[in-house]
Order: sequence, then C-alpha cells, then structure tokens
Amino acid sequence: MVVLQRNDVGRTRLIYFLTIILSVVSFVVAATVFSASAQPVRMALLAWIVVAAAALVLSVIQLAGHPERSHALLLHLGDHMILATNALHESYKLRFLRDVLNDNITTFTDEDRARWKPLEDDGYRLALRIQNPRKILILRLCTMLFDDVFVIDKSNRWEHHDSSSTADPTFSSREMPAFRSWNGAL
Repeated sequence: MVVLQRNDVGRTRLIYFLTIILSVVSFVVAATVFSASAQPVRMALLAWIVVAAAALVLSVIQLAGHPERSHALLLHLGDHMILATNALHESYKLRFLRDVLNDNITTFTDEDRARWKPLEDDGYRLALRIQNPRKILILRLCTMLFDDVFVIDKSNRWEHHDSSSTADPTFSSREMPAFRSWNGAL
C-alpha cells in the first residue's frame, strides 16, 4: 500500500487534469491535420490519437478513484472522547491511533451506538472511544492523519482544523461540518 503525502495528492490531481487537457488538444490537432496529411503522417497521427485516448481514459479513471478528503469528528464529552470518521476505507489510520492510544481505548456501549446513530446519515461512522483523553494529544494525532478535524465539546463549541496542506495547522475556525441530521445536542 502506498500512502501519499497531502501535497503529493494535490500534485497528482493537477497532473491528471493537465493530461486530460493535453489529450483533448491532441485530438483536436490530429483531427484538423489528418485530412491534409500524407499516408505516413496519418499513421503517426493515428498512433498519437491512440496514445492520447489511453492517457485520457487512465486520467479519468484516476480522478474518479481519487480519495475524498478525510474528516475526523471528535466529540469531547469530559471523561471520554468519541472519534467518528468518514474515512473507514483508510483503516490504517485508525489502527495507528488504536496502537498509540492502546490503554485508553474502550468499547462502545449500546447507549453510545444508539445516541450517535444519526451521524451515519451524514457519512460519519463511530471509530474509537477514548477514555480519559488528553485533548491536545488526540487533536495533534488526528491533524496528522486526517484532512479536516472537527472538535466539539460539551458546551457546543466547534473547532475546525484544516490539515489538508500541512499536518500542523496554525489556526482553527469556528465552523462545523455540513450536517443533515445533527440535532446540536451532546
């Protein structure tokens, strides 16, 4: 498994877009020149069109399979913290957190699962329940692993840490993710 750094993901996305543009330009140039060309040049243009078509198809497939931004939702409830994430396909991140926080990880109770069931409508799944959390440590680990980290405490204060360009964001904003089913109560 290859894990790309955040800035590499942006660069590869840019390369895919540029490849698509170059492929389309290649089609247009080949179509305008094709009819006025000699037979050997037509063969070269056909080869050029085949290569451009292959590059276009591969770039579109790569963009379609490009990972979405990973979000972590930290619900700080005093004596415990719940981590919900939309990136369950990146389970290595959750295994890393579980290994680092080994002694503090507890199992979800049935009450926890029922209480936070509406988060699943918004694409978040319960991942970890952390007993006696150190908010700074958990937040730092999550900003290293996830693109967006949203933290809410018992007084309903939100913090959003955008870690998509750096693992150490210098500021946070007071925004919350776009929820459809959040009732606003912890």
